[in-house]
Amino acid sequence: MRKKACRQVTADRQALINELVDLIYDFLPLNSHSLNAVTFRTIFRESKIYRYLERGSNKTQKLQNGFTNLYRYHERLPWTIIRKIVPASINYRRHKKTPLTQAEIEKLSNILFDLGIDMRKELADIEIDETLPRITVPPDELKERLKHHDLVPQIAGEPLQLFKDGHFNEAARKACEVFEDVVRRLSGSDKYGRPLMGETFKDGSLLNTEQIQPLNRKDFADGYRHLTMGVMAAVKNIFGHGNEERRSPEECYEMLLFLNWLYRYLAVD
Repeated sequence: MRKKACRQVTADRQALINELVDLIYDFLPLNSHSLNAVTFRTIFRESKIYRYLERGSNKTQKLQNGFTNLYRYHERLPWTIIRKIVPASINYRRHKKTPLTQAEIEKLSNILFDLGIDMRKELADIEIDETLPRITVPPDELKERLKHHDLVPQIAGEPLQLFKDGHFNEAARKACEVFEDVVRRLSGSDKYGRPLMGETFKDGSLLNTEQIQPLNRKDFADGYRHLTMGVMAAVKNIFGHGNEERRSPEECYEMLLFLNWLYRYLAVD
């Protein structure tokens, strides 16, 4: 027996439903091969209305049919369906690296309100993080990148081996220590860490600045001095204490490349 309609779908309301579908089309997939994935179909199935999504030759038509019937035949169920779609979409879109935006939530709220479904306060209370999630690079890929990068011998030696062995913090610490040893040898100083860098690079005499424009060499030398002092404090010192939390492979990879860059400007034979 066909369910009795509780709302009339006029041409204006159908246009709003179609606008709703256009908006939420990318909120979730229609189907998924994964048994654990949340999709439009799984959400409709939980409310025993999955048949509404069976008509239509493509995703847009299926969603239009599904939401039209949901709106026409169910008085309170639209609230339930939207409450399931929005949080699932937040997770899905972050996974897809296209985070849901506050503007999309506001537009959703406005369309629903025009349809007589007032969820304005509820949707306004949802906190949306629109920042793009960082892409995680597998450690093996980073190892391969380092292997083929034009590394100076000081980085390509023990620091690279430590990184390959999965000792990421230790690789960054060792790279700093080797850099420190090279600077001590070049300068003849008996200092360490920040005092060593501050003293050694105060006049830029141990830097190879041929590729720097003459007018910029003084600023470059001053900046280089502060960068080397900073890396001693922010990397060597904290990792040398042995109680620092394990950093991600990506972060330590970046540290190694930064130290590799510092080596490029040392006036070494």
